[in-house]
Amino acid sequence: MNIEIVHAVIDDLGALLLFTMILIVGASQISRAIYAVAFQSLFIAIAGAVLAMATGNVDLWVIAGITLTVKAIALPWLLLWAIRRMDVKREVEPVIPDLATLTLAVMFVVMSFHLSASLGSVRQAISGNALPVGIALTLNGVLVMATRKTALSQMVGLFASENGIFFTAMAVTKGMPLIIEIGVILDVILAALVMTIMVLRVRSTVDADIADLDRLRG
Repeated sequence: MNIEIVHAVIDDLGALLLFTMILIVGASQISRAIYAVAFQSLFIAIAGAVLAMATGNVDLWVIAGITLTVKAIALPWLLLWAIRRMDVKREVEPVIPDLATLTLAVMFVVMSFHLSASLGSVRQAISGNALPVGIALTLNGVLVMATRKTALSQMVGLFASENGIFFTAMAVTKGMPLIIEIGVILDVILAALVMTIMVLRVRSTVDADIADLDRLRG
């Protein structure tokens, strides 16, 4: 595959990734943020497939498949199941106002591109704008984790941040060692499972306590 075409595709996918990140930051409902991070993972899987075709790296095909199956389908399904189980309808109010959060998100994007441009000749080795996009996704994922009060919303921020690291690693190195990337995915899966179990456990305990208080009221 022609290198110019690869750069163009990676740049287009980077723009879509930034768009999904803004949707995550500005989402008022947890379910919308989960769908946005699912599409974000889908775009990263497509990027992995494009780079696999361009480089002939079989590991990238494996990573693209795992990303599609686990991060674009399985983990979002798990989070959606958790919010249905807890009957969550709307995001809890963020730590800071939504406008301030979106302003910080845009500032992170601008700062990421500015820092990338300052690399000069080093940036020529990067596939398109993968580096600034990856930095922006990572920083904004951390922003979501820091400005949300609910555990599930913070988990979405964790996924987005990890997606940024993943996207940068795939595009810049043309594929990290497979064992490292699988290890990262397994860590994210474990974190999601632990967080979901903890949230459901706390919810069930609180509901039980409230039920006991209702019986004592009579």
